[in-house]
Amino acid sequence: MAEKQKKVEKEYYHSVRLAEDRCIACTHCVRECPTEAIRVRSGKAEINPVRCIDCGACIRVCPTDAKYARTDPLEAIHRFKHKVAVPASAFAGQFKTSIPPDKILSGLIYLGFDEVYEGALGGEIVTLATRRFLENEEHLKPVISSLCPAVVRLIQVRFPSLLNHIIPIEAPMDAAARVVKASRSRELGIPPEEIGVFFITPCSAKVTAIKQPLATPRTALDGAIAISDVYNRIMSNLEKVVVVPGIARASGLALGWGAAGGENTLIGKGRRLAVDGIANVVRVLELIESDEYHHGYDYLELRACTSGCVGGPLTVEDPFVAKNRIDELRATRSEKFGIEENRPPDLTFQEITGLIEDGEFNLRMTPGPRPTLTLGTDITETIALMKKLEAVSASLPGIDCGSCGAPTCRAFAEDVVLERAHITDCTFKLRERIQELAKQMGTLSEQLPPTLKNQRK
Repeated sequence: MAEKQKKVEKEYYHSVRLAEDRCIACTHCVRECPTEAIRVRSGKAEINPVRCIDCGACIRVCPTDAKYARTDPLEAIHRFKHKVAVPASAFAGQFKTSIPPDKILSGLIYLGFDEVYEGALGGEIVTLATRRFLENEEHLKPVISSLCPAVVRLIQVRFPSLLNHIIPIEAPMDAAARVVKASRSRELGIPPEEIGVFFITPCSAKVTAIKQPLATPRTALDGAIAISDVYNRIMSNLEKVVVVPGIARASGLALGWGAAGGENTLIGKGRRLAVDGIANVVRVLELIESDEYHHGYDYLELRACTSGCVGGPLTVEDPFVAKNRIDELRATRSEKFGIEENRPPDLTFQEITGLIEDGEFNLRMTPGPRPTLTLGTDITETIALMKKLEAVSASLPGIDCGSCGAPTCRAFAEDVVLERAHITDCTFKLRERIQELAKQMGTLSEQLPPTLKNQRK
């Protein structure tokens, strides 16, 4: 059984990693993980790859930086003949509004990219595709945004019955990469494989979505570089940056995709609700799954990070400050979509809308559920192990203290049944066992060898 579980775990790529030498077994991450993916065993944290959704919650709360996200180094772009940066909409919120947007994006050219194609332009494309999808009333409600890969994976792991509620349209970063790679290949006369498109990412979940896509065999993106990796390089060389006029094309409204509520504002159709913060998202999904959600919303914008993507673990600015900057940009930058400018060598607006009509930006497949608990190899063994699981769970104190290294007593019971933990790893069960042994020793201490029993009479 344990071998079968390990085989399943090898199937998953993860950006979130553990530096064991820095782990102090504090259990902060154990308590914070929304999918109960982390345990502390033998004085070190362990991450279950089947349950992990790369949301980065553990990165935020780790006091020793033992959790980190593996991203591509900036030097990786030099593998390609033509290098394109696709900065997330949240990128703009990291810089003071006194720095012109053209200067910020030109900083990426200074770092070695040949051009910049804003992720917010992908947001404009996805907005049009989403509006078209919502015009058809023959879909499950509420529709759930597909932008946040951590939310999609959360649904896979904890709420598989809601998978069909996820809108079958790819995320803005994928749409942007698809358009820019196709148009540059056509203009430059080189194969798409020689065009490197790198996402400047605010979070670990998007790294994983690029390395191991959920609903397509391969994304048009070739890698992901953390915002935190390029921010300091740009700021320290800001005076050397040569401004490329008009490089910032995305509308202010499209930049709103980077902050909570921005996607809903741009879509503008039906009753919409924006929820940010992984704990809040879990609570809303629980209500929907239990049929207790009777507010009649048509569309849910769900973000794992507080304040939206601007609160990602790979950003540098306080999420509330960054969100405020995005809100200011929404109010001051053009409301006209950048993709409407038909600037060569981009695909024209007519070509993009035609691709939307043809379903080019639709997900290639529906994300499937991710089974997190494998009990037994046949129905008989599974039933027996489920009974054992219930018995072990019922015997535990139910206070979810975390001293066993698991987040809850129920999770610990699963570990015991899967032979990943021993029942006496629970301090309460250990105390019961010690008390039982002490009682037995007391009884034994009063007993005499058979040869001496008659002498007592």
